[in-house]
Amino acid sequence: MDWHRRLVKLYPRAWRERYGEEFEALLEECLHSPLDVVDIALGALDVHLGLGHEVNWRSMNMVNKRRTAILLVFAGYIGFVVAGLSLYGLVDDSPAAPLLQTNAALALAWHAVQAAAVVALAAIVVGGLPLALTVIRRAVTTSRRDLRWLLVPVAAFLAVALYGGLLAAVAFGAVQIPGVARSVAPDNFPVGNRTLLGGFMVVFAAGAAASTMAVWKVVSNSEAEVGTLTLGGRTTSVQLYQLAFPLSVVAAACMLVMLAGTLTFGWLAGSALPQWFAGNYGLLLTPTTLSFGLTVAIMVLSTAAAVVGLMRGLSTRAQAAG
Repeated sequence: MDWHRRLVKLYPRAWRERYGEEFEALLEECLHSPLDVVDIALGALDVHLGLGHEVNWRSMNMVNKRRTAILLVFAGYIGFVVAGLSLYGLVDDSPAAPLLQTNAALALAWHAVQAAAVVALAAIVVGGLPLALTVIRRAVTTSRRDLRWLLVPVAAFLAVALYGGLLAAVAFGAVQIPGVARSVAPDNFPVGNRTLLGGFMVVFAAGAAASTMAVWKVVSNSEAEVGTLTLGGRTTSVQLYQLAFPLSVVAAACMLVMLAGTLTFGWLAGSALPQWFAGNYGLLLTPTTLSFGLTVAIMVLSTAAAVVGLMRGLSTRAQAAG
C-alpha cells in the first residue's frame, strides 16, 4: 500500500484529487511487475508534460504508449549524439587514431559504430519527419504555447553555433582572449582554453537536454495520429506512430550496435595501447579511463531508455493482438 501511494503521488495534485482513489484501487489489482511501475511513472511524466488532467490510466491507450516509446527512443538517440561526440573527441588526435590504420579488428569496431550511427540517424529522420512537420504545422496555426516550446531547439542551436563561431575565431586569431591560446597541445593546454572548451560542452549538453524536453512536451500535447505529406505534388496521409514505431526499433537496435562497438573498441584499444588508457587523453586532458567510462555510461543509459520505451510500446501490440 505504501508503494501504491508513492506511485500515485507521482501525479499532479489536481489529478490525484480527481482520480487518486480510483487509481490506487486499480494498482492493488494490476501492479504485477517492475515494467508496470515504469509504465505508471511514464504516465505521470506525460501528465506533467502537458497531456492534461483529463488523461488518466484509462486513456493511456496504445497510441499514447507508442508515442511515449517513440519519444524515449528519440531522447536516447540525443543522448547517444552527446556520447558519440565525446567518443570522437577522445579518439581524435590520440595515440589510438593511427592504430586504426593498422589494426583491422580495431578499425572494424570503429566502422561498426560509424555505420550504426548513420543508420540510426536515417531511421530517426525518416520516422520522425512526418511527426515533426505535423506538430510544427499545428504549433504555427493553432498553438502559440507549443510554438514557444519549438523555439527552444532553435535557441539552443543558435547558442551552440555562436559559441562554435567564437572558438573558430579564437583558433584563426580573429578574436584574442587573455589567457586563451590560439592552439593547444597536451603539454600546452592553458586554463583559459580548458574553461572555454568546457563551457562549449556545457552549452551543447544543456541545449540538447532542453531541446529534447521541449520536443517531448510539444509532441505530448499533440493528439494527431494522422499527418499529411506532399510529395511530387501529391498529398499522402501518414499514420504517424505506425510509421515511426518500427523505425524507432531500428534506431534502438543501432544504439545496441554502437554500444557493443564502443565497448569492443575500448577493449581492443586498451589491450594494444595500455599507455593510452593510463594517460590523460580524455576531454580537457582528463584521464582517458574517466572520459571513456562516462561516454559508455551515457550510452548505457540512453540504450536502456530506448529499450524500456520499446518494451512498453510492444506491449500495446500484444494487447491489440489479444
